[in-house]
Amino acid sequence: MSDLKAIAYVSSATQLMTVAQLESLLVEARDLNLESGVTGVLLYSDGNFMQYFEGSEESMRVTYERIRASQRHKDIMEILNERIAQRSFPDWQMGFAQATQSELLALSTARWQRMAGEARDSSAVSPGLALLQNFWRRARK
Repeated sequence: MSDLKAIAYVSSATQLMTVAQLESLLVEARDLNLESGVTGVLLYSDGNFMQYFEGSEESMRVTYERIRASQRHKDIMEILNERIAQRSFPDWQMGFAQATQSELLALSTARWQRMAGEARDSSAVSPGLALLQNFWRRARK
């Protein structure tokens, strides 16, 4: 059994972020994630974040503690926290995209947990993760 884990959450920025503030956040996150072996993506829209990240259980624990302690955001709502068989974003220490409000809303309200039968099939992804993967493919073009 893999010790990989994935976490997704949405949160609100404590203030609207400028391009320079977002760039600073990304540089810091990418450096820390590269060091700890965490990969994932961050979306931002009008003061709201949505992040999906994945890695080993220990690196995820440390990373998530740092995220929850950050003064840059508040009202963290976890929408996924489960073991995974493989990474969905192995090449992104922290990919970033600006999303529209409707895209962020669709992602944050999608079903992220896999159903019991799906959990046994390591190739099955939740509707929330499938939606994020589709968004990411479109955003990267």
